[in-house]
Amino acid sequence: MTKNIMINNLSFKYDSMVEPIFSDVNLNINERWKLALLGRNGRGKTTFLKCLLHEVVFAGHIDSPLTFKYFPKTISERQGNFYVQDLLLENNAHKESWELEVEVTKMNFSTEILKRPYKSLSGGEKTKVLLIELFLDENAFPLIDEPTNNLDIHGRNIVSTYLNSKNGFIVVSHDEKFLNSFVDHVLAMNKQSIDLLKGNIETWRTEKDNADRAAEEKNNKLKSEVKRLNNVSRQVNVWGNKRENSTKDSSERRLAAKQMKRSKAIKKRTDEMIEEKKNLIHNTEEETALKINVTQPVKQILSLRDFTILKDNQPLFVPITIDVQPGERLFIEGKNGVGKTTLLEYILGNKSFETIGEYDVRLPHHISSLKQSMLTEFDYTSFLFNLTNEEKEGFWYLLHQLGMHRSRFTNQSQPSWSAGEQKKILLAHALINKNELFVWDEVTNNLDFMVIDQLIQALNTYQPTMIGIDHNEKFVESVATKRIELTPYIS
Repeated sequence: MTKNIMINNLSFKYDSMVEPIFSDVNLNINERWKLALLGRNGRGKTTFLKCLLHEVVFAGHIDSPLTFKYFPKTISERQGNFYVQDLLLENNAHKESWELEVEVTKMNFSTEILKRPYKSLSGGEKTKVLLIELFLDENAFPLIDEPTNNLDIHGRNIVSTYLNSKNGFIVVSHDEKFLNSFVDHVLAMNKQSIDLLKGNIETWRTEKDNADRAAEEKNNKLKSEVKRLNNVSRQVNVWGNKRENSTKDSSERRLAAKQMKRSKAIKKRTDEMIEEKKNLIHNTEEETALKINVTQPVKQILSLRDFTILKDNQPLFVPITIDVQPGERLFIEGKNGVGKTTLLEYILGNKSFETIGEYDVRLPHHISSLKQSMLTEFDYTSFLFNLTNEEKEGFWYLLHQLGMHRSRFTNQSQPSWSAGEQKKILLAHALINKNELFVWDEVTNNLDFMVIDQLIQALNTYQPTMIGIDHNEKFVESVATKRIELTPYIS
């Protein structure tokens, strides 16, 4: 018999917030659905998962015969020393060795990985192993939060195929192509509602576009009616005042007073109608166009000829030949560990390396740099302190355009931000000045669909010179003018 997760009147609000993140949510989720949980950064996706796990105090009821398990799992130092096989069996002792071998093979691993210490694995390998551990427990209902962050494009394809072979889980991700390959239901956390629909991300986009168009038509009609009623209210008020002050005759003044009373009653009813119409206006998601301050460099940025970087006296990747001219957007691709970020660090001159081949790097003075490590390095309070009031308002306006509520970014308590909100802070920082070169490493990680769409539109509009790394296929396919894949060097 199929089991269901029943959610009734679920509401949650952090103590520091005026409005709840979500309110009176009622859902019936089937245990076999491959459910994508969507929503803008800070909308409450991870909080919703925490409610299912009963890790936060909420109002309402969650009834489920299922045991929820969260990804990513925290691995202790003790567990990090385990062999992968022992880690997988720690909470799944009933599993046979052959069952483990089947699962690791589905993840495109050799069975030899079972004999490796967990701590020796790369970030992408750890992600895959923890997903295997998640699904070994057949009585658990997995809650998968941002599984793609440590995965390259190849790894994402492997994991999407693996998840497609499973049933019954909720996954949070902002990689549209990744989700589209396996989800069969979508739970969208909107501005004023939470909607559940059958289908994949393409289905959700179609439904959302249709709903937004219908809401916009309704909004336009309501706004026209509000404008007309405002004019009526204003005219009635002017007429009443004029009539009351137009005569000094006592009988005429009594008549004028009655008419003034009537005009006030009309104005009151009109104002009530205005408020009613305003409340009917649908509060749709606003996707405003981003402006990027771009100045094109005068000279060619990069020229590499049969070039590679040496590590332990061995080439890191097969030698490459590539040029970057003003206005071009180059994306560096390849599997994790092949040297993509190392090449980016070399181009920026942040580190010195031994190299082979010819190179000519001509960096301009003004560079927009964005990399993953900046999430822990960036001091928001100090940054704001050094801005003028005008610069601060410009920075905050960018954050507003990226979908952050003003109360979120004027509160300088960084720990209260979601990972996506932190990324938006870094993105606004990378966009605020006029730059000649954009060097971005995995900008789309943690960013919601709407921001990724905004970036695609802005980059194609302003056409900056750019060198980037990103594993979101939709983003790369949409903005890259050049792509080069690094291949591991085998001696």
